Amino acid sequence: MSDVKKSAITRILSAVVGLPVYIFFLYTDKLYAVPTLLVSIIITLVCLLEYYQMAWKSEEEKPHTTFGLTSALALNVLMYLYAFGGMGFVRMFDARAILVLSTVLVAALLIYRLFAKPLKGGIYSLAVTAFGVMYIVLFFSHTILIKALQNGFQYLIVLNAVVMINDAAAYFGGGFLGKHKTNFPASPNKSYEGYLFGLVFSIIAILVCNKIIVYTNAVELFSTAEAIALGVVFSILGHLGDLVESAIKRDSAIKDSGSIIPGHGGMWDVFDALILSTPFFYYYLIYRSAM
Repeated sequence: MSDVKKSAITRILSAVVGLPVYIFFLYTDKLYAVPTLLVSIIITLVCLLEYYQMAWKSEEEKPHTTFGLTSALALNVLMYLYAFGGMGFVRMFDARAILVLSTVLVAALLIYRLFAKPLKGGIYSLAVTAFGVMYIVLFFSHTILIKALQNGFQYLIVLNAVVMINDAAAYFGGGFLGKHKTNFPASPNKSYEGYLFGLVFSIIAILVCNKIIVYTNAVELFSTAEAIALGVVFSILGHLGDLVESAIKRDSAIKDSGSIIPGHGGMWDVFDALILSTPFFYYYLIYRSAM
């Protein structure tokens, strides 16, 4: 059996085991949807830790891991309180509280670096610490905000299904039929055939999901034209999210962000494509509801 086939089988088995748990945590509304918060916390903290391990260059040039992980936890909790604060046990948070927290965290990190660490390597340490929290944690934790919307679970299913199918189709299409390499600096071995497969299956996936939700919940989330447009956007953003992680891994000279998920690598290897797509989808839904 070829290495490609072995890897494909392992990826499928990991998905069969992990996906039902992931979907259940997104689905349940028990305990004021705390399971969704736990999903965001676990995924963002593990992804952030993997990123910090990749970014560690020396004792001077290294991220402030403890500070970053603590900030990630606080940001997730604040996003949850903003999304579900009206459930009865806390008052509704103003959205500006998220900006306040971000400002306080950055200021605290600057002060900490000034007085607790030598100045050598300070710019690098500050930059990689703050970037990880803002990009990985702030972006992905919009999952919590989507969950709080009307039909939030259905939107999350569409988002996850389309992005993951796009990623899987690109992987298998490129692995078995890829002939023309893109030669992108971040990932030169990706093929145009893989990207095309991802795009086609992304569109098919969102159309199928839309119809299934109509039959099961009597709710049409998107028109056909809107679904096709979103399928294209999700495919593009998914690939860009993958390329962002690939660029960081290439700069760190590693193949995978970790080894926590067999066949996939690290947690960031699995959720990299969702990081860019999630906030876009949330703000699109907010914009659409305001129109």
